Amino acid sequence: MDANNQPESVSIWEGNIVLYTQLVRGKLNPIWQAKITTASGKGRIRISTKSRSFNEAKRRAIHHYKTAEARVQTGLPLNSVRWETAAARYINWLQQRVEMDRCSQSSYDYHKTTIKLCLNPEFNGKFLHEIKTSDIEAYQRNRRNMSINCDNNNKVSPNTINRDFAVIRGIFKHAKRENLIENIPLIDRAKNTRNHRPSFTTEEAEKLKAALDEWVDNVHHADGGHVRDYRILFRLYCLTIYYSGIRPGKEMASLRWAGIQCVRDEYVLLSVETSKQKNGDYKQRNVVALSYLKNHLEEVKSITRLHKNDGYIFVHPSTTQLNKSYIGKPIISFKTQWDNFIRWAGLEFEETGKQKRRTLYSLRHLYFEQRLINSDVSLYALAKNGGTSIQVIQEWYAHVTSDKFATKLSQVINRNNSQI
Repeated sequence: MDANNQPESVSIWEGNIVLYTQLVRGKLNPIWQAKITTASGKGRIRISTKSRSFNEAKRRAIHHYKTAEARVQTGLPLNSVRWETAAARYINWLQQRVEMDRCSQSSYDYHKTTIKLCLNPEFNGKFLHEIKTSDIEAYQRNRRNMSINCDNNNKVSPNTINRDFAVIRGIFKHAKRENLIENIPLIDRAKNTRNHRPSFTTEEAEKLKAALDEWVDNVHHADGGHVRDYRILFRLYCLTIYYSGIRPGKEMASLRWAGIQCVRDEYVLLSVETSKQKNGDYKQRNVVALSYLKNHLEEVKSITRLHKNDGYIFVHPSTTQLNKSYIGKPIISFKTQWDNFIRWAGLEFEETGKQKRRTLYSLRHLYFEQRLINSDVSLYALAKNGGTSIQVIQEWYAHVTSDKFATKLSQVINRNNSQI
């Protein structure tokens, strides 16, 4: 250090590294700083060596130089990007995808909120390439004791941790695509034990169908015409899920009368729009529904006020008490009517120890369970028809044990025995 307590500047490594001290508020900061340039890259890096020792500062600066040179040689920028910069660029990119209809607004909102509330407090200030698998695993361990919004102690599920994982991986993949990093850390997904979701027994399913008929007929004479119309549509809505396994919500809302094909008396082919793609794209898929659905569709189709050839199947009827602008628009949710109906029918809870409340999604589960138990359809075909994967079916419906296949298994055995 200079005897006069003045800043120093030393050039090493063929001028590519300059070590220097500087005055801070009129006082000499004894920590050596470094400016680094490389022969292969543009610009320069400024770092603190975090050392008062010139020899140690020199060693650290040379290490940074070699690392920087190696980055440049692989096509990466000289200056490493920090987490917050990469995350901001990722959010901007997602916003562009929303505008192009290649990402849903809800997905964008979830990613943005997760980054702001959960990930930024953990990783801000860190260079992206220096975040290792161990750092992400440490975050996942801490995340278990946070709420969904990271604001208090309330353990989250493995599903939430895995959604965070998707956001983290999205940032790294985007950064690699932009040549900001070379490698993506290996991240293990949290172990996800699928909880059994409430469904119906075969006997309860018959009670459900009978209750739906009674629900339509049980309209008070003082009720407006809209009550019966909505109930007619609701019954068809429930039976369509029951006979086809289509997801409630946007998938059901996408069904159009023009997209129905009744193939003899064998099955009903429905064209559904789904956004369940990894890239967020909307995609059409054909769904084979059981032939029992045909008569119910024809019944509603015969009601002129509820049917329009080029329209959606489940729309707000002309009798609606809502704003007239809703007429003809798809009904996104029947949740309120479901809650009222299922309580009225006495089928609100599954008869298990945990008394799980049934939802419209329970009808989709009932469809899969009945197909697994009562048909010879392959898992591949069932997954394709349901817009899901074989793995998901195996995980969710592991409770459909071999004793429920006893009838089919015994039929195979009897058929083989008859040939002996």
